[in-house]
Amino acid sequence: MKNIEQIKNESIYEFSSKTTQERYAKIAEEGFWESEEILISKYFKPKSKMLDVGCGSGRAAISLHQKGYKVIGVDITPKMIDTAKAIASSKNIDIDYVVGDAINLKFSENYFDGSIFANNGWVQIPGKENRQKALSEIYRVIKPGGYFILTAHLRYYSGIYLFFWIKNWVKFYILKPLGFKIKEIDFGDLFFKRNYPDKKLNQNQFIHLTSRKEVEEQIKNAGFKLKLLKSMGEISSEDAKLMRGSLSKNFNSFKSPIFYICEK
Repeated sequence: MKNIEQIKNESIYEFSSKTTQERYAKIAEEGFWESEEILISKYFKPKSKMLDVGCGSGRAAISLHQKGYKVIGVDITPKMIDTAKAIASSKNIDIDYVVGDAINLKFSENYFDGSIFANNGWVQIPGKENRQKALSEIYRVIKPGGYFILTAHLRYYSGIYLFFWIKNWVKFYILKPLGFKIKEIDFGDLFFKRNYPDKKLNQNQFIHLTSRKEVEEQIKNAGFKLKLLKSMGEISSEDAKLMRGSLSKNFNSFKSPIFYICEK
């Protein structure tokens, strides 16, 4: 539990930094990825009430609003919500943004018509149990027949990542059982420093890289029916070429992230 709280606090601290806020203010102007727009147009009914979980600075929420959806955006980082509100005010658009934790949503059952957890926000929740709670909470607050779009990075073992995952496997399955203290909570946890081309922040950041089986099981355990599973590159080769959501210049954006379309 101590590790989980530490990771969560480090993540909030990093996302609260001035440089990150400035970056995300620019990201808010980018709008939907092509892959997101394709899926949203297919699965979300026009003018329905949507929950944007892990909304950040409002990139997806703004686009949903512009398409006529009624949107509430939730994010755990207060400064992200401040930035999102400022951007909405500057555009004279009405989006309800609130500070909140995905594992304990402050909404009644069956409140939303659908939900989205965009750009790998779900995999930045530390701890498998907490990621499961988040899925269960989203299931609880959307209406029967509603859809939930989840994006998650895939753990793959080819290229430069093979040695990293071998080392990670040794730490998690050999050293940890022997009593060695490691920061990783689940196999697939990745810690890195958030840096930008023009500025090194050296702030701790966390992401959990998943297997498809792992995510499918958690979706099922939450009560959802999995209707579609496709990589971003399968939906939009343009998004893959642009490396939407990539973690580094070496990342294979044709393999990851993965979109999971879930129905309540």
